[in-house]
Amino acid sequence: MKMEQWSGYDKYCVMLNGIGSSPRGVRMGYQAYLDYLKVKEALSIMSKSDSDYSYDGNTYSRVITSSRAIQILTKLEECKWDDDIVLVAKQIGANRMLSPTK
Repeated sequence: MKMEQWSGYDKYCVMLNGIGSSPRGVRMGYQAYLDYLKVKEALSIMSKSDSDYSYDGNTYSRVITSSRAIQILTKLEECKWDDDIVLVAKQIGANRMLSPTK
């Protein structure tokens, strides 16, 4: 099956478990995937402006630039992990996606 036909959840699993992937502090599972979708939405919002951004009724100071958000979104479409995803997840409170790291 071609990657274009994979579900979003399939892409999430491949991104976390694929060849060359070794994200730390990220959980698997459908609840984690739902928080990942929130992070992806926040990245999309961040990619459109270099000022503070609003997400889910809250205003945040950005932790990455808009060009960096675009780079991350591009990598996500290719099922490639980027560690800056964790920064955004922590900022917006997507805690079901994160696990404690040592």
